[in-house]
Amino acid sequence: MLPALFGSDRKIFYGWYIVAAGIVINMLMGGLIMHAFHFYVAELKAEFLWPATIFGLAFMITRIESGVLGPIQGWLIDRFGPQTMMRLGIASTTIGLLAFSRLWSQETFIAFYFIVAIGASVGGFMTVSVAVVTWFERKRSRALGYMSTGFALGGFLALPVGIMIQEIGWRSAALLSAIVLFGVGQILATLFVRRPEDRGLAKDGGDAVDNSTGGAAQSQPSANPHRHRDFTVREALRTRAFWGLALAHGAPLLVVSGVFVHFTLLVTEVEGLNLTHAGIAYTAMNVAQLVGQLGMGYLGDRFSKRLLLVPAMFGHCAAAIMLAFAASYEMILLAAIINGLAWGSRAPLITALRADYFGASNFGQIMGWSSIVMSTFMTVGGFLSSVLFDATGSYGIPFTVLGLGALTGAIWVLMAGRPRLPGVRVVTAGGALRQAQPIAMFRPNRPATSPAVRSAPQRPRIRR
Repeated sequence: MLPALFGSDRKIFYGWYIVAAGIVINMLMGGLIMHAFHFYVAELKAEFLWPATIFGLAFMITRIESGVLGPIQGWLIDRFGPQTMMRLGIASTTIGLLAFSRLWSQETFIAFYFIVAIGASVGGFMTVSVAVVTWFERKRSRALGYMSTGFALGGFLALPVGIMIQEIGWRSAALLSAIVLFGVGQILATLFVRRPEDRGLAKDGGDAVDNSTGGAAQSQPSANPHRHRDFTVREALRTRAFWGLALAHGAPLLVVSGVFVHFTLLVTEVEGLNLTHAGIAYTAMNVAQLVGQLGMGYLGDRFSKRLLLVPAMFGHCAAAIMLAFAASYEMILLAAIINGLAWGSRAPLITALRADYFGASNFGQIMGWSSIVMSTFMTVGGFLSSVLFDATGSYGIPFTVLGLGALTGAIWVLMAGRPRLPGVRVVTAGGALRQAQPIAMFRPNRPATSPAVRSAPQRPRIRR
């Protein structure tokens, strides 16, 4: 049954082992760091009496770092492979957590969390995504959907981490998290083989590649037989689709960043609610996120990803406005579930859509440049919500603003139509420059049956 689930009647395709390793790594990075951040915020605020702006500032600095590092990280992944980058990222995160467990001031908090964020960025989502995109094409949405569940599963660690912080203290919790992450992460990093060809395989589980002849022996056909080649980074940056997808990916992160920084504080602001209530609601949100990732990962390979993304943007907006005016635990739970569904639906779809548009060859760098836009939204969301909360004393205005900003993602994704590959100019036998007809036949958005595609002119043979 298990091999059949992963698409093979004989054995499990190695790419699914990479997906499984990515699930665990994303779970640890998400659960021990990102999802746990608001628990650490609550403890640090109670111990040091720091204002909320400090935590928003720390979150803003780390998001700026992620944006600046993104293009460099993407180039490094494409250059050295995901395994090397993952090992470096896990090591950096471990060092940051060890230092974080010994912080003593606002400055050291920002500095040590900065180190943690760098490591989590290098060894986390982007690196795993590039590996998965490289190993899958026809089943790309499904593979990315499964892989993305790691972050949702990490949310289930939030409640145990919160309890651990209460029982043994936040310093010991950070130290223990560093040990677990380093031990498990370095072992799983060995599974990240760079390309299917390195193991004599084809994408999606095709027949073994015959390296002696340089070809594939009866390998499965490409998922996009009309593609002539993948986009270069420069070509992708010049398309409206690139910027539309980047903005659509970034706008909902306004709400995500606000939840990361303030969720526990927001829940405990309601009379009668405490950290346990926050942990339960956060767990409910991650259950919903898991459902969204699995469901949309399956549907994304069968229906229009762009149209499936629109309800997710509305979901983020609705959840943020509900949190803005939540006066009961029931409303908080409902908002958490809606936000989780929207969050889980959006991430694998938009990542797969980007790979469908531009191809896998330069996906790391394209994803890296996209992260500049995405990190800008994350920066604004976390910091702006903190400043507005300190200014107004409530979460009404901050989360309303974040929700309306997330709603613009629906506009951006509808504007991001499939891009056209730039034409290639060649010299014909007659000496004149013209567009090469064979290239048009293989453009990903122009099927061979299109009336615009005509037979390529035959070159006259030159007799010698």
